[in-house]
Amino acid sequence: MPAKQKIPTANTEHTIYFIYREWHTSILLDAKTIALHSRFLQQEAVNQRYIRIGWGDGNYFTGKSKTFGSATKALIASSHSALQVIAYAQPPFTSIPYETRVPIAISDKGMRKLIRYLDNSFAVDGDGHAIPLEAYVTDAGNFYQARGHYSLFSNCNTWSGSALQAAKLPVRSSLQLTAQSVFEQARFISDYQRALGMLGVTDDGSD
Repeated sequence: MPAKQKIPTANTEHTIYFIYREWHTSILLDAKTIALHSRFLQQEAVNQRYIRIGWGDGNYFTGKSKTFGSATKALIASSHSALQVIAYAQPPFTSIPYETRVPIAISDKGMRKLIRYLDNSFAVDGDGHAIPLEAYVTDAGNFYQARGHYSLFSNCNTWSGSALQAAKLPVRSSLQLTAQSVFEQARFISDYQRALGMLGVTDDGSD
């Protein structure tokens, strides 16, 4: 579990949410902050309340191929990776089970570094623009080609763990290959901050 002495306990102006669903993890952030600091997510954040972002294999994640064979192939021979970006005009917490999400308080510096990490995850074309990918499933937000090679040892959960590290949180991402292994670390941080009275009443109604 994370070292308590390294968990942020002061000057934590921002709250993010770490989300765990089956094999996948993602991060939910305030859209206004995204709009202020992100290079690639500004348009996604216009008139929105939250932005949720995750990373995965380009074919399986976008829904182009959802077979067991394609999932297995992604672990050993992924052709490209993708970012999924979902924008919410209203708080989405009624559709995200309580036990699968945790709020975490981070500093302004941590938030800026997290957004920089997210921006650096976008692949770009010759003009420096993000590269949209077709979505083969409905109501799944937008997809973009991502940097990084998806594999068994570099999957959505190691990516999410590195995102939390970028946010100045004391989590381990190396060889944290399952969603549960990263989520348990995030929940430990959240519970510790909650015990100190740092989180108060968050937008998801927890306190």
